[in-house]
Amino acid sequence: MLKRNLIPVFILLTILLFVMNPEMVSQGVFNGLKIWINNMIPYLLPMSILSNILLQYNFLYRLSEKLSYVSNKVFKSKYALIPYFISFVVGYPSGAMTVNTMASYKRIDNKEANALVVFTNNCSYQFMAGAVSFSMLGDLNLAKYIVLPHLISAALIGMLFKKSSMSGGFAWDKNKKYISFYDAFNSSIYKSITSILSIGGVIVIFSVFSNFFDSLLLSTSKYLSLSMSLSDMIHSLSVGILEISNGCSLAASSSLPLNVKLILINFIISFSGVSVLFQTIAVSDDYNFNISSYIFHKSIQALLAALICIIMLILY
Repeated sequence: MLKRNLIPVFILLTILLFVMNPEMVSQGVFNGLKIWINNMIPYLLPMSILSNILLQYNFLYRLSEKLSYVSNKVFKSKYALIPYFISFVVGYPSGAMTVNTMASYKRIDNKEANALVVFTNNCSYQFMAGAVSFSMLGDLNLAKYIVLPHLISAALIGMLFKKSSMSGGFAWDKNKKYISFYDAFNSSIYKSITSILSIGGVIVIFSVFSNFFDSLLLSTSKYLSLSMSLSDMIHSLSVGILEISNGCSLAASSSLPLNVKLILINFIISFSGVSVLFQTIAVSDDYNFNISSYIFHKSIQALLAALICIIMLILY
């Protein structure tokens, strides 16, 4: 009885909290909409439409099969390089969107989709280099300490993933009916807009939760005798686990030493946060998405990225 009513009770309490704090809710909604409109739609929507069109034709798969020897050796999947590359260019959750599109067009099966999404759904170079290194940390040269650990840790997760988790996928049907550009374009717009709207809803609601969580952490830290460094570290990590951009911003503007900032940012970016997790769930509706596997592997990737960053800082 309690388990069945847990979610409705939580929602009712959340609504009550929102009614009692309209200003904080409004601020969270506007911040979320700003992130969605300024950062997500301009980059994710056009790339999503174009990649959806491309993924309906055989050209990209034929090209991937040309590189299948490398892809099979490294990632144990001949199509892994497609979402890995798109994710590198566009960022979260484009890798998951690409894997979902490939599953919807029967290019990969359920097992392979779940195996691919854990290491091909990554952060974009533009966010890591432009937003974090240049804007937040004020030094573009620091990008290598974020980009390399993130991409290498993702590749390691793909290499270490159990071979039994992968399967052969679906055979390419050479007699498959040729799709017209008009049909491909229309279906791509529909799928992309639906995905973007789902992502927008997740960003807005998590921006509101992030505001409340941030306020709670600040209030709690006043009553606990924590050092400034420890308080900043806990604050950045806690917010980053919930929402990636706010977590990175807090870590970058904290009083922590630069090397600690870089390690924290690596962990936050590679873990991706609860907000990105829900965005990934929102765009993974064409196969049976394994949430527990995704969270486990993202946690391992976050630890690996932090470790690689430490090694780079020691060496260089």
